[in-house]
Amino acid sequence: MTCGNCGAAATQGPDGSWTCSNQCGWSSTAPGPALTPEITTTRCRGCDAEIHGLNGRYACGLCGWSNHWDEGHQPLPAAGNPPRGTNSLQ
Repeated sequence: MTCGNCGAAATQGPDGSWTCSNQCGWSSTAPGPALTPEITTTRCRGCDAEIHGLNGRYACGLCGWSNHWDEGHQPLPAAGNPPRGTNSLQ
C-alpha cells in the first residue's frame, strides 16, 4: 500500500492500520467489515401500501409517510465518516 498523502510506501501495523514510511504524518485505519444493505418490506403506516426499504428504513411514494431514522436495523454511519467506497458530496 502507498501513503494517501505523499505516495511513499506505507507499513501495516498489528491492528491493521497503515502508516507512512516517509513519516509525513499520514495514517489510515483498517476498514471495518462491509455492511451490505438488506432490502426489507413492510406495510405503510399511512396508507397500508406495501413498501420496500433498506435496513428497516422506509418512505412511501404514495402518501409521503416515512419512519423515523432510528427504527432501522443497523446503525447509520457517523457524521463526517462515510464508509469506504461510498459517494459523498464534499
